[in-house]
Amino acid sequence: MQTDKYQQLLLSWCEYLLKMQITDEADEYFGGFRCEACGHIHGRADNAVFPLAYAYSLTGDARFLDGAKRLIDFRRLLSHEDGSVQNDFGSQWKGITAFSAINLYKTLENFGKKLPDDFRKKLETLFKASACWVHENIKTGFRANINYYCAACAVNAMYGKYFDAPGFTLRAKELLSYCLGKFTANGWITGEGQPHDFRTEKGCAPIDVGYDIEESLPCLVDAVVILKDANALAQLSGHALKALDFMLPDGGWDNSFGVRNNKWTYYGSRTSDGCIGAFTELGKTDPVFFEAAERTFELLSVCTSCGALYGGPRYKENGQPPCVHHTFCHACSLADALCAGLKEHKRMPLPCDADRLEYKYYPELDTYKIFAGPWAATVTAYDYSTYTYPRGAAHTSGGAVSMLYHREYGPVIAGSVYDYKPTEVYNMQLPRNIRHSTLIPRCEYEKDGVKYATCLDGGAKIKVTQSDASVRVSVNAKFCNIEEKRAEDPGLTAEFTYVFAPEGVKMTVRLNKPDDKIKFVLPLIKNTVKPFTSSEYRCCDIFFLTGGFAAEEYTFSLNKSITICLGGIKDE
Repeated sequence: MQTDKYQQLLLSWCEYLLKMQITDEADEYFGGFRCEACGHIHGRADNAVFPLAYAYSLTGDARFLDGAKRLIDFRRLLSHEDGSVQNDFGSQWKGITAFSAINLYKTLENFGKKLPDDFRKKLETLFKASACWVHENIKTGFRANINYYCAACAVNAMYGKYFDAPGFTLRAKELLSYCLGKFTANGWITGEGQPHDFRTEKGCAPIDVGYDIEESLPCLVDAVVILKDANALAQLSGHALKALDFMLPDGGWDNSFGVRNNKWTYYGSRTSDGCIGAFTELGKTDPVFFEAAERTFELLSVCTSCGALYGGPRYKENGQPPCVHHTFCHACSLADALCAGLKEHKRMPLPCDADRLEYKYYPELDTYKIFAGPWAATVTAYDYSTYTYPRGAAHTSGGAVSMLYHREYGPVIAGSVYDYKPTEVYNMQLPRNIRHSTLIPRCEYEKDGVKYATCLDGGAKIKVTQSDASVRVSVNAKFCNIEEKRAEDPGLTAEFTYVFAPEGVKMTVRLNKPDDKIKFVLPLIKNTVKPFTSSEYRCCDIFFLTGGFAAEEYTFSLNKSITICLGGIKDE
């Protein structure tokens, strides 16, 4: 059997899943997957029926078919009489029934004729029951983030096609219209928070790059292809093209500020399937998406070792085990891409490859994307926060440089959340045997056991100007705490000046009231660049699961103004 590199990656993932599957019929979790990272059984494992069916179809190896059958046995443990499936043994959330239905449909649609009749009929029965639950429950007014509406749109379209059910097709069109109406002019779908149309005082909306790209967009693409809606497909292609400004040259996604980036993996999000399938489909009308799919594949390959997909490229070398959720979710997307015709195409540049000096503002995120030769940066004061904020999901804000990327070195700064907490306890692994500390550049101090940091100030002000030689960013931020987003001393502010030029980046930090007890902390990803500065600093090694990078954490006292240069730029 001859396989291409894409099939080889999928087969390696499927082999790993079989290795992690519980095959002892006496075990109460028979058919589920053990997880090296989390120590518990992830409930959405049945989604892997689709990639295992692909592996069986490709190889004829009955081990993959047996693995798929065992997953369906495991699915019974989380299923309810009404057709729904709960998220985990410790979570009664049933919205994920939509994702189970999607992967059952894709198994049937692509491989149904190659499956044993009794198994195919069992899958049809389960798909019908789950799709009917989605149809009855996930509709306008259902309390869920927008990704579930997008998934429900796909489920209804799939059921309508498979069972020739016009009522489901009509619901799919209604949900499609609703979801298409949630996109901003800059290509982002709002609603990764509730209500979907909420806006902050600044006008920021609930948006998460990881979920938008890896879950909402792919589900909508699935739906419009089934509905044969060429206009909607063109609209989604246009939105996805704009979103590519947030794709990094190595295939990563800049979700350094997203509202749900406590679940950020460098390639997307912890429990979403991925974008490679949607990009393969969109590539049929615009070849730039074939390139985006290829970059995605390359990164997923880098993050894979011994068949396991890790949460980032630096996990394994820093002793962090792989969560099996990453593998079985992204195996679904890769199988989807292969069914859509993923293959090698002529390579071409992406927007992130362009050598330019410019900036772009995203008012719905109060975020700037800055490009200066080989450098790309994100500066954000995004102020939307969800109910998870007091529990630790405090995404980067405060005018921080949340992402700094260099085409030669890769990511240099990759901020995300200030305090990593398992806000979704069954969907987030914990750090092991490392100094686990945030990678957000910030000023901070501690008083009475409470930390106050500039990166938590959603009210920070950003001003950007451009000259022929550089882009200059000025920021004024207060020191806020994580629980209340409140400043302990409203009169204390930090002023940041960033100069981005093709030859390098210069940062100047000063307080309006100098204080040697207040620190500026600058985490720089290891093996990238070193800071040039005349100021004294302390340095220690750290690692952070969100994004998944090891860094050298430089700490400066702010008893006076400090200037730090990265790259070849000079401190004049």
